Amino acid sequence: MTAKRIDIEECQVQGLKYFKSISGILESLHQAGCERDRAGNRILHMDQYMSLILLYMFNPICTSLRSIQQASELKNVQKKLKCSRASLGSLSEAASVFDSSLMQEIVENLSQKLKPISSRSKLNDLSGILTAVDGTVIRGVSKMGWALWKPDDNEAAVKAHTHFDIEKHVPIKMTITDANGNEKEELSKELEPGRIYVKDRGYAKLELFQKVLDNNSSFVCRLRDNIAYDLIEEFSVPQGKIKRVRSLLKYNIFYYNELHVFLKSIITDYFYDRLGRRMTK
Repeated sequence: MTAKRIDIEECQVQGLKYFKSISGILESLHQAGCERDRAGNRILHMDQYMSLILLYMFNPICTSLRSIQQASELKNVQKKLKCSRASLGSLSEAASVFDSSLMQEIVENLSQKLKPISSRSKLNDLSGILTAVDGTVIRGVSKMGWALWKPDDNEAAVKAHTHFDIEKHVPIKMTITDANGNEKEELSKELEPGRIYVKDRGYAKLELFQKVLDNNSSFVCRLRDNIAYDLIEEFSVPQGKIKRVRSLLKYNIFYYNELHVFLKSIITDYFYDRLGRRMTK
């Protein structure tokens, strides 16, 4: 037996107060995807579709496309989102009709307006914006043929390559590839000036290091255990030891407790330990 449908009521919908400002931001998308609508009878527009997707994210009670369709029938939702009832067919085809890349500029503009919320004032001493980068594998469905990850098991997956602003606590950029997508190659395509990229050892590549510097940015990267280097000096700090070494990079780099490396171009005369205390030579 199929589970009984649970109707969504107006009092259960949350987050509608945010759509007063959101609707104005999305307004530029209203005519997107209407090129083939010669009759001019399209009911669901891209700005309304994106508003419904955001409503889905604000409300755990919405768990499927059908629940979004249910929510679009509610009077308070229609009033706040400035939309009419959306059919299940319209919602289903929307993903192929509307170009999601149009949202990229809107997201970037919003991220620029955000203010840092970090309580660590010492981050202001850094020469760039701390940006964590990493790739995360997300399982997909088998019909995503372009994203087959393990063909023998008919298993599909994608990889989200994310740039996260540590001071603002928000992701600022994301690209999607198949699960085998190369993290180093994706980062090299998306480099920006004025940033300090925080990376794990999967990004340890001399060519990529140089590209970061050529783009007027710096980085903190965990290196592999077998990297070759010559020890220049060693000095103690409250949490352990720092080694200043010279490697094949031909730059001064620093090992902190054998884990992280810091390029001299990032922090010139001092470091901070894991508790945020200033460390000097």
